[in-house]
Amino acid sequence: MPAITPAPRRTFLKKSADVRRDELIAATVRCLLQFGVAETSVRTIAAEAHLSLGMVRHHFNSKDELLAATYRALSEQLRAQTRDALERADPSPMGQLVAFIYAGLQPPLLDLRYVRVRFMFWELTHTNETVRAAHDEIYARFQKHLLDLVRAVAKSNNAKTDCALLTLTITAFLKGVWVEWSLSSDKFDPRRLVDQMMPLWEAALGHSVAVSPAREPAKNVRGKATK
Repeated sequence: MPAITPAPRRTFLKKSADVRRDELIAATVRCLLQFGVAETSVRTIAAEAHLSLGMVRHHFNSKDELLAATYRALSEQLRAQTRDALERADPSPMGQLVAFIYAGLQPPLLDLRYVRVRFMFWELTHTNETVRAAHDEIYARFQKHLLDLVRAVAKSNNAKTDCALLTLTITAFLKGVWVEWSLSSDKFDPRRLVDQMMPLWEAALGHSVAVSPAREPAKNVRGKATK
């Protein structure tokens, strides 16, 4: 997904369908942040993207479909950052699990606008069936990946633990960290909260030696746009 940047200038150059879709998705994010869910319409999105209503409907059949595509695009940003973190991490089962857990808690995704718009989509899952379907797809994939990593660590240590419950615990904790950071991002590094829990999770998985994740120094990223 393209970065959250100012609206593109009007152009008469013919662009590919993928480029137009990306422009509309980026415009949707900007509208949600500026106007909120209730005031974001196909018309406001079209105006923000400098496209006609007909062009929007050419690429998306409805506002709900565009919202779901935007949610998936935001999720893909996290997936890409996670893939990069896993590639750079210790290839051991525990090293991969640690990298996965910390992946979304650092720039560029550790960004107030990114986190805020994800919260909007979480709220929409209660009232919008199309967004709910996208949410279920996204979190099923996330939790399966996390569960596979948890099981790999447990297997490597011959640990008898409820891997499904531990996976749910980690997922819920990470959501809570995002919530707390979004309310006071200038006061703490969210990774330090995870640092407090890692020894407990390692112990539950029979891993007695704490693994220190390779990560960049914390930065105050309040208000910075995602890349």
